[in-house]
Amino acid sequence: MAAAQHGNGFDPKRTKECVDRIEALAAKKQSLHMTYMAECAVINEDIGDVYQEAKDAWHIPKKALRTVIKARATERKLVAMRDDLDLIDRESFDQIRHSLGDLADTPLGSAALSGAEEAADSKGSRQTRKQRDAALDAVSTGNGAEKLAGLSKLN
Repeated sequence: MAAAQHGNGFDPKRTKECVDRIEALAAKKQSLHMTYMAECAVINEDIGDVYQEAKDAWHIPKKALRTVIKARATERKLVAMRDDLDLIDRESFDQIRHSLGDLADTPLGSAALSGAEEAADSKGSRQTRKQRDAALDAVSTGNGAEKLAGLSKLN
């Protein structure tokens, strides 16, 4: 570090060299960013055209369609986040979601509930809260999930 200093300050030649290199790299980065943004603008126009076509040709409201697209992207992110967990953390995640009452909103939770409802309907009785909780418990813990509408464990 002492070699980089010059007298009471830094070596002006070396300092200017570092600053010039950093500024050149930043300019290159900015240029690439602008190219990328130009390409994205074209794609964004195409996306806008599809939304307009959906509205004009099939009377699908743009706002509702945008919301569905956003919700599906969010769902994929949530699934990816869960899938990134190791087996033990994934089971803990599912148990936490179940204890918060969130598991019913997941695809497997919904399938377990609908399978339990079908079984209850075939017997001619309404599903009780206890049966619902048992179905969600089976999914979140993996105990007996395979018995619910042919489902297998999440993991």
